[in-house]
Amino acid sequence: MTTPRPISDGALWTRADFPETRSWVQPLSPGMSAELKTAVAKAMAAGGSPYDLTPDTFDLPAMRPLLAETRHQLEEGRGFAVIGDFPVDDFSYDESLWAYCGLSSYLGEITAQGRSGDRSVDVLDKGIPYSHQSRGYSSNKLLPFHTDGSDRVGLLCLDTAMEGGLSILVSAPAVYNTVVRERPDLMPIYERGFYHHRRGEQRDDESPISPNRIPVFEFYNDLLHCFYNRNPTNWVEKEGLKLSAEEVEALDYFDSVVARPEMQLPMEMRKGDLQFVNNFVLLHSRTDYVDGPDHRRHLIRLWLNDDQSRRVGPTTLDLYAPEHSRKRAAG
Repeated sequence: MTTPRPISDGALWTRADFPETRSWVQPLSPGMSAELKTAVAKAMAAGGSPYDLTPDTFDLPAMRPLLAETRHQLEEGRGFAVIGDFPVDDFSYDESLWAYCGLSSYLGEITAQGRSGDRSVDVLDKGIPYSHQSRGYSSNKLLPFHTDGSDRVGLLCLDTAMEGGLSILVSAPAVYNTVVRERPDLMPIYERGFYHHRRGEQRDDESPISPNRIPVFEFYNDLLHCFYNRNPTNWVEKEGLKLSAEEVEALDYFDSVVARPEMQLPMEMRKGDLQFVNNFVLLHSRTDYVDGPDHRRHLIRLWLNDDQSRRVGPTTLDLYAPEHSRKRAAG
């Protein structure tokens, strides 16, 4: 067995690398907003589906440099990007969705997020408890650190909560290097991986548990790939599969690392913020929140796959989405 060594990666960072709040936000200029509105009107008049838009059918010449930089940050940089001042107040819900999908087409192909085949999800409190039979986006409760489905995930903030709902990011390469430095003895457990509960999103002929263990840390094309979600890992015990004491220790340690304040980048999602995250190199969490009479937290989530990306590997799509949406890992 080789001794694990620290890695260098563009997405290797800690909280100290972002001393200025919202320094990562790239706002749309008035000219860009106007261009977006024109593109939306043209695309909606042409008909079809917003999920099938492409850069060719949703032309944004003034925004192309911003979108190229966004893709660079996702692909080779810090692993996340935030576009601000998205003109949600000037759009209806449908117009916002068309604008969001058209813009996102520059960053990847919009894919289904579950067995139902839905390609967009409204993230808001529907009063559905977060459990092994549901997905966390329908609850207002804390979502522990995890990686999401697909290569990239996008969140467009239409409105904020009265209190809470903070988005928090952690660099997976920073977690990896911490494990190498502090607990290299646990690395074989992370590399072997864990079974995951599918939360009812599997086909009728499939097991409620993933057929294979999915590594927490794995390398594809010599690039780190992280896959982690503690809850579905724990929930396999509801199907009679027991975690060992060593596995529980490894999970507890991982959670203790991502819980360190110096590892976390808190990110207030403001109305009109559009956040994109690379799921292979970042973990994300959301604090619990309370809606009020004048504010109800509402985001739209898209999952994007990018066949041109350097980073490949298993994603939550392999567990939850229809067969045509599942991403094949590199051989």
